[in-house]
Amino acid sequence: MLRTKVTTLVLAALVMTTGLAMAQTEGGPVLMVPSKIIDAGTVSQGIVFDAVFDLVNEGDAVLTVKAVRPTCGCTVADFDREIAPGATGHVNAKLDTKDFSGPISKSILVMTDDAQNPTVTLVIKADIRPFVEILPRPLIRFNAVSHESMSQTFIVAAADPAQSLKVDKIESSVPFIATSFRKLDDDELIVGKSKDQYEVTMSLTDATPVGPVNAVLTVNTDVKEAPKVPVKIYGVVRALIHVTPTQVQFGSVESRTRPGRNLIVVNNRTDGTRVQVTDAAVNDAAFDAQVTTIEEGRRYQVTVVVKSDADPGSRDATLTLTTDDKDYPTVSVPVRANLR
Repeated sequence: MLRTKVTTLVLAALVMTTGLAMAQTEGGPVLMVPSKIIDAGTVSQGIVFDAVFDLVNEGDAVLTVKAVRPTCGCTVADFDREIAPGATGHVNAKLDTKDFSGPISKSILVMTDDAQNPTVTLVIKADIRPFVEILPRPLIRFNAVSHESMSQTFIVAAADPAQSLKVDKIESSVPFIATSFRKLDDDELIVGKSKDQYEVTMSLTDATPVGPVNAVLTVNTDVKEAPKVPVKIYGVVRALIHVTPTQVQFGSVESRTRPGRNLIVVNNRTDGTRVQVTDAAVNDAAFDAQVTTIEEGRRYQVTVVVKSDADPGSRDATLTLTTDDKDYPTVSVPVRANLR
């Protein structure tokens, strides 16, 4: 019995040794990349940066590069498709910086027939310095209230202190954003930027709709490398008098159960003006409406109830809220129900 176990162990060891020897004998291509990351450092916007990656075949068979796939903004000019044992091949990539600003990182996937390492990721990094900068950044966010003034400013400057700059005009992608600009005086200039700098002011007009705002301002300059510089704008405009929900939906209900629905009315004014909800009425005799004060001048609850003796049928009515606000003397809310 002991001899059988020993024999089995010896055979297993021989099989493992033979397999390892065969694997070592078979060999194959082995990819080694000395540097998978190339950092271009700080570069001027608009240049095309060349990056060359070395691919070393440390195996004993030809290494085949099956595919090279760059990510957005990066292109591969050419690459060596076959690399002999002990030789070095290359992946030649180009990065066009004209559409980028600030720190970026772009990847290139290299797929080979190296069984142990079939896919390698190469990376190009750079900090893109734009010819024309928007300070503090080319993005404006805001949270505003309808019919109340809202404005923000930003500075336009050339990154190169020796670069002259002139702002010709500001274009808006939406009609309800107004803009103005002025050239800064010498004592207002940001140190380290161009001697020509401009302050741009954007503001919302009374025509601004309630809801989300997604727009772009385009700064037109005389810098040939950056004639049009975009500034993104994201924000939300809230109604002065905001009602939640925006409509009263009963669905299919029985009148005799006197079902009710509640709404919250909020005064969003930021100047301290108080607003009273003085009345609430539905233009259908099947409904009653009542106002309850939650916070005087700021928040109210409106309850709409179906009368128990209301006739059955489909109802499409309007709840009218009366306030003492000069801009919103009345607020209308749809009321819908299918009464049984």
